[in-house]
Amino acid sequence: FEHLQKIIELSAYPERFGVCFDTCHAYAAGYDIVSFVGYNETFKKFDEIIGLDRLKVFHLNDSKKELGSRIDRHCNLGDGFLGWETFYRIINDERFRDLPMILETPGGDENYAKEIAILKKALKEQ
Repeated sequence: FEHLQKIIELSAYPERFGVCFDTCHAYAAGYDIVSFVGYNETFKKFDEIIGLDRLKVFHLNDSKKELGSRIDRHCNLGDGFLGWETFYRIINDERFRDLPMILETPGGDENYAKEIAILKKALKEQ
């Protein structure tokens, strides 16, 4: 997350910056968002370096490649190394309840409808 903070810091208008958290990118970069401990550590570090107030949107996608691979290969939710539980945790995290979450998975509208239905079912009532 340090490189993102550096970009914000060097900007003429740092107050205008918001950040998108892409689940596959973070995982490929070595951030363990799969385990409960890793998830908490990742967002604690994000908050310390960038600030959760700058987090404006999520790109939700699973990863075809393993943790820390540095290879960005998206796949459908639940079909990769992240698994459904990771996405259930994100959508039910109170800190992120009001943030937009964009599916960035292959398969088109039919697949999106399936993934959205599964996520809606897993969304806990407030």
